[in-house]
Amino acid sequence: MSAAYLHERLLPENVFGHTKKVYRLRAAIDALRSVRGGGLRILDMGCGSGHAVTRFLAREGDQVIGVDIHAPNIEYANLHYAGTGLRFICRDVATLVADGELFDVVVLADVLEHLDTPADALALAVALTASDGRVLISVPNGFGPFELESALQRVPWLGRGLLTLTDLMVAVLNRTVCAGAWTRAAAVVPADLPYNIDSGHVQFFLQSDMQRLIDAAGLRLLARENLSFLAGPYTNTVFSAWQGFCRWNARVADHLPGWCASAWLFVCTRAT
Repeated sequence: MSAAYLHERLLPENVFGHTKKVYRLRAAIDALRSVRGGGLRILDMGCGSGHAVTRFLAREGDQVIGVDIHAPNIEYANLHYAGTGLRFICRDVATLVADGELFDVVVLADVLEHLDTPADALALAVALTASDGRVLISVPNGFGPFELESALQRVPWLGRGLLTLTDLMVAVLNRTVCAGAWTRAAAVVPADLPYNIDSGHVQFFLQSDMQRLIDAAGLRLLARENLSFLAGPYTNTVFSAWQGFCRWNARVADHLPGWCASAWLFVCTRAT
């Protein structure tokens, strides 16, 4: 019988497929666990506050470390989520390489799209991964529904105007026929959750871009999975309150070509 997770109960699904992502990360980690046995050393690079991913990865017996350079994220994560075998540190990942650290699994969940030099981050991840370990990467499709909606939102006047109209519609429904459905959905995210607003998306990947990065880093791709179909500011505003839609949105992505998905998960191992 597998050891229990430190944080067992997952969040409700959202339009971004974040809970599906946790399930798929857990599955990839457990596949390695079945081969290696016992506890694993897991590093989450760019862990943020630990709210969406890191805290859900640790089983009893594991050593899970979340690392981020945004101090408010780490302070929040240690206050709310740290426990036996799960801790968060504010450090440059390069210092872990210098210290000779090695991990069975290195996770980069929605990190590479924020970096000017994603290849450098991936090289650090590989340097920190033990032989036959796993590097697990999630990124948005740079030209998928999420990024297209986000681009529309940035169009002067039109984008903001459409979002304002959407907000008004949702506010009316929330106060009338839907009886606070959006209020309850919003409460899933803590009001004091920190976020590094200065770190936006600067990379917009195609699948072929990711394959080249993976190959150049000395990794071998084991699997690529779609995470969600529709996503973005408009989809999230309208459908965040509807679990039926959010779960369907995550499931249907499995049956779509990669270019239709809003985000992908790549399961990789060291090529040598």
